[in-house]
Amino acid sequence: MKKLLIILSVAFVQLSCEKEADYNATFDAGNPYSHSYVKLVNVYPLAQPVLSGQTSSSFRFTYNGDLLSAVPVAVGATVPAGQDYFAVTRAVTERRIGVSLALGTPPAATTDQFLFTHEPTVVFGLNKYYSLFLCDSLHKESRFFVTEDNIQLPKADTNYRVRFVNAIPNPPGATPAIDVYANATDSLIFSGIKFKQATAFIELPRIPGTTTNTFRIKWAGTTTVVGTLSLTLANKMSATLVAKGFVGATGARAPGLVSYRNK
Repeated sequence: MKKLLIILSVAFVQLSCEKEADYNATFDAGNPYSHSYVKLVNVYPLAQPVLSGQTSSSFRFTYNGDLLSAVPVAVGATVPAGQDYFAVTRAVTERRIGVSLALGTPPAATTDQFLFTHEPTVVFGLNKYYSLFLCDSLHKESRFFVTEDNIQLPKADTNYRVRFVNAIPNPPGATPAIDVYANATDSLIFSGIKFKQATAFIELPRIPGTTTNTFRIKWAGTTTVVGTLSLTLANKMSATLVAKGFVGATGARAPGLVSYRNK
């Protein structure tokens, strides 16, 4: 009987640990055989503050009720920051993204203003990576869109990978798409990319001794530069270039080009 009690006790502890691990699995590094991987990108575009108490366009995000980061996510920033993604357990089918206006940074005595809950319609695939862009009016159902991030290593050790996402919701009527150029010579790498479109990743060679490359975006078929970015390079990296902002806006919401790492 004593031996049986010991076995039952060990089994109870093991089951308790497994339940706790599953409860916390949403934001752990994750087992690739039971998780998907997600990154949120704040490219909120509106030209003027439209919300009570709003002094910026920084937000805090939750996933299924769990806070992703206490640090407010500014326009052009991601959560998680850098090349990290947060792991979403495949055992949980519920996908609720809560968005709140960040009115301070803890431990400041401020209360965020809850805005809305978004439930992605995309089914996250096993061991796949996704970026979710907050890219339009908070009052629109189309405020988010999702891309699958094809994470691979370049074929050559000195190559790196880039893709482009257009997140400008109000382009000029005559030129609603964007062309993307690389290098000081303005080599065209992507053309005719419209709002909420994403290109596939392409490989580019890193010139020996260089640490950056310059990218420019222009309204398609014109010489009008919308934004310029000097991208810091690393061998074998993958990065996403994003056109963000609102035509006619100034400051943080002016049209421009930003980037984030996928690997």
